[in-house]
Amino acid sequence: MDFYTTPPRPSRWRRGVYAAGLVIPFTASQLWALLVLLRLAPLDGLVGQAFVLVLLGSATAIWAGWRWTWQLGRDRDVKPEPTPKTRIPT
Repeated sequence: MDFYTTPPRPSRWRRGVYAAGLVIPFTASQLWALLVLLRLAPLDGLVGQAFVLVLLGSATAIWAGWRWTWQLGRDRDVKPEPTPKTRIPT
């Protein structure tokens, strides 16, 4: 056994799966709440303006949750391959 090698790293996909397990129900509940509000509330006056704010806030929260999930599941330790150098023939 070589004592100088680095230990194997835990896989990152598990973090992404766990994060998706949190984000999927959150997304579903946000969409359900927006549909209930859209169905029950008249969208005129201040209620309509409040609905637009709630819609933008929900879209931002859903986007942030899925972005967080994507970043946790992505393997950032792998270095990208260098771009091949093109030689100009002379």
